[in-house]
Parts: sequence; structure tokens; C-alpha cells
Amino acid sequence: MHSATVLPLHGGRAPKWLFGRMVRLGERISNVIIDEFGPDELLRRLSDKDWFQALACAIGYDWHSSGTTTVTIGALKEALNDGGEIFIAGGKGRAGNNTPSDIMEGTARLSMSGNADRFVELSRLSAKIDSGMVYDNIGIYHHSFLFSRSGKWVVVQQAMQREGNKAIRFQWFSDLVDEKDIANEPHSGIGTSMRQKTLDLTSKENKFVREEMPTALEEYRKVISGNYPDRHGIIPQIDISRQGVDAIRRASEIDPNDYRDLLLVKGFGRSSIRSLAFVASLIYGKELAYRDPVAYAYNVGGKDGIPFPVNRNTYDSVIKGMDYIVDKANIERGDKYRILKRLDAYLNHSYA
Repeated sequence: MHSATVLPLHGGRAPKWLFGRMVRLGERISNVIIDEFGPDELLRRLSDKDWFQALACAIGYDWHSSGTTTVTIGALKEALNDGGEIFIAGGKGRAGNNTPSDIMEGTARLSMSGNADRFVELSRLSAKIDSGMVYDNIGIYHHSFLFSRSGKWVVVQQAMQREGNKAIRFQWFSDLVDEKDIANEPHSGIGTSMRQKTLDLTSKENKFVREEMPTALEEYRKVISGNYPDRHGIIPQIDISRQGVDAIRRASEIDPNDYRDLLLVKGFGRSSIRSLAFVASLIYGKELAYRDPVAYAYNVGGKDGIPFPVNRNTYDSVIKGMDYIVDKANIERGDKYRILKRLDAYLNHSYA
């Protein structure tokens, strides 16, 4: 049974002033995770639908629209492809069509060219499976293939209904895929609001269909819904749990006097401390991300002004604070990211 969420299609593009900041903050969050837990852990998290949604909210995009997929992947691709740890191939539209050549480039950069043909084949198979074996009448318009030097890989791709205004995000993680039977329930997450009869040939119950019958029966595919609605507004206690609301309150009440190191950063105040607490919980406090990805929309705000408009000065101060923490961690030994860990412990106390 696939887990699912609603991803309504919203128009518009990420403004340049916001996208550039998403690249910078996404890079810093990702590199702390890589430094602390390794590149494969970052890939695993990006394959999780709720953590991915939380990251998109935390770096300031719309809290629940289809753009959380395409813009977030675009920002991470720009941020990480020169880092030498993971590589992101593909993207939206024409960029998705360039996935094979991107994979060739990325495997060469990571000194793993022997995986190039296999990765290209996996990329093509995943696109074919999601477009032709799960739902009828959809078209994939975003396809990305992410991989690390160890050989782990992730697929994040998105489709839309030929008719209607719903998007479907498909996420794969190599650890959950049997490459010898690749179409056998390969997804780590599917985000959709579709409630239609469909022949889901990736279902394990339909193995006999994949093996023996080119056409067979229609099966109503039941889903578990996280239910992101069409409306723009966020309603506490409906979209966010009571614990999530408490976490937002606690983040707003953090006393900056407890964090003298950060106060030495020019322009760093209460709102910046609050936002860094959310960043810390995204890196260390997995429970908050999994339970309440919408809560991260309160980090720096959202593109459409929901739950509040992005404040550029606050956003820049958060990036500056992350720079300070990362630079300090590179100099000191031992508990490298102690400031982030203290902020995470404070915020996630709401879930204790």
C-alpha cells in the first residue's frame, strides 16, 4: 500500500532572489548532513516524502505545491554537483531529457564511470515504470536521478494528470529496490491525491500480471493520504499536529541570550535563532520532520506569503549563521556542531 499526499499544481516561478538563497541554504543543510552522517544518509532522506517536503518548506518554497519538487531539486542540483559527494542528474522538462548525459558527467566526476550505463538504464526504467505501470493518463515532466560514489541512488520524478490540477511525486531509493525485479513495489514514497481505478502493475499482488499477462484486471488502488489541500492557507491542528504547533511556539520563544556565539554574528536576532532551530531539527531531529513537514514552512516563510512572506534579511542572517557554525566546526574538534545540536534538543523537547 503506497503512502500518498496531495500536491496541487500552482503557477508561477521561484523569483531569482529566493532561488539563489534556496541554493545557499540547501547547500549548507546538505553539507552538514554529509559531514555528520555521510552522503548516503542524505540520499536516503531525500527519498523520504515527508523529509523532502520538510526540506522544501525549510528553504522557503511553497508549503505544499508541485513546485516543492521541481524547485527544491533544481536548487540542490546547483548547490551540490560540484561538491564531489553526490551528483544530481536531470530535472524539469528539457533538463530531464538530459539525464543520460548528466549521469555520464556525474559518474566521471565521482570516478565511478563503470556505473554510468547501469545508472542510465535504471533512470530510463524508473521513468517507464512510473509513467506506464502505476497510473493511467499521466505525463512525467520532471525526472531526476541522484547518486553517490558508493553506488547508492535515488529517483525523484513528478507527473501530472492529463486532465485536472494534481501532481504526483514518485520517489525511489536503491536500498528498497530489487534490480532483478525492479517493478516490484520500488517506491519509497508516492505523493498524489488521485482516487481512480488503475492497473498498478508495481503491486506485489500483481506479480503474476507482470510475469504472465500483458493485460488483465483493473484494481482499485487504496492509498493512505497525508492530504495537502488545494487551499493556500495553513490551518493549525488540521495541517499541523498539536505537537507541531507547540514546536513552532517553542522556536519563537527561544532566548537568544542562551546562544552567545550566534549573537556575535552581526544582524542575528530572535527570528534568525528560531529559523536555525528548525534547520537543526531537520538535520538531527527526524521525528519532527516525519510527523509535521508543514511546520517547516514557519522557518523563513514561503514564496506565496504562506504562512508569512519571506524576509530577505532574516534569510540572509540564517545563511550567515550556518556559515559561522560550519566554519567553527571545521576549526574545532570533538562535538563539531554543538550549537545546532543544542538548538535541536530545545526544539524537539516538544515531542518528548
